[in-house]
Amino acid sequence: MNDSTQYSDEKYDAILLAGEGESSYKVYHQHKAFLEINGKCIISYVVEALQQVESIKDIYIVGSQKKLKQALGNSGVDFYYPKTIYLIEQQTNLYENIFQTFLKTISCEKDPLTVDLEASQNKDKSVLIVPCDSPLLTPHEVEYFISHSDTNKYDHILGLIPEESLKQFYPTGSLPGIKMAYLHLRENNYRINNLHLVKPLRIGNREYVQKMYQYRYQRDFKKIVLFGRNLLGKIKLRYYRCYIGLQLCQFFTSIGWKLPVKYFKKWTAKKDMENCISSLLNTRFKGLEVPYPGAALDIDRDSDYEAIKTRYNEWHDLLLSMKKFPSRANNKSHVTG
Repeated sequence: MNDSTQYSDEKYDAILLAGEGESSYKVYHQHKAFLEINGKCIISYVVEALQQVESIKDIYIVGSQKKLKQALGNSGVDFYYPKTIYLIEQQTNLYENIFQTFLKTISCEKDPLTVDLEASQNKDKSVLIVPCDSPLLTPHEVEYFISHSDTNKYDHILGLIPEESLKQFYPTGSLPGIKMAYLHLRENNYRINNLHLVKPLRIGNREYVQKMYQYRYQRDFKKIVLFGRNLLGKIKLRYYRCYIGLQLCQFFTSIGWKLPVKYFKKWTAKKDMENCISSLLNTRFKGLEVPYPGAALDIDRDSDYEAIKTRYNEWHDLLLSMKKFPSRANNKSHVTG
């Protein structure tokens, strides 16, 4: 079946998250954005990819302004071309970093507190949110994600990568690799790629963004129970069943029991997950499958960093060799198989 997508001429500001709050995970006791690969800091690779995306207007990087300016400057990043880069001082947590930076995108000249947040052009303003720890991000996957995101129907769109697209990056023989955790849904197993196209003012329960982020690495029973308790009374019972099914799949996968995973993944259809998140955040949420895997190859552990550092050139060339997404200037419609 062919999927025909019409290009939009709209361009979106990008918010690149590089904050150093309590919930941010460090690698080798360092902030991931400032680790180096081939003599350049990781965040510079993300910035350089975003600078080549036609659908992106300006880039806002939130974190320690002093550290960011020095690290990006040392890596040779141009702050004015081909995109203007703004450095925004970090706040106390992820939610504040996103929302306060979003206010900056509304107006760099005016005090954001004086801007009418209820005005229609602000209420429906979308921004692209990008992590700082995906040095293999490619421009064509970002362009694909944006162009296939229907912001007329949805207020929060999150990229998902099918497991099949990531198997080539697993450890093989003597070569290191990255073995990821997945969302085990009825239709397929997906890895979140951390690209979000969001209308922040259309997220009704924005306070849950921070809670979901705090419990995103659910590797211990305590966090699973705490987040599950937070969901009680906030979502329908059948969606709570989806959450339990996802956690059971993750647990049985971790101990290598495939049969229970096959059974419990039937508890959660992709649409049920979308409806659950839509209900929790009081918004219209969509998980968008993306065929390009670069954004999903993020760095969560020391071993991830070592694998990407060792195989960066090989993997970078592989990702660039994948089918390029055509330029909007050269093609007004795109058909994929």
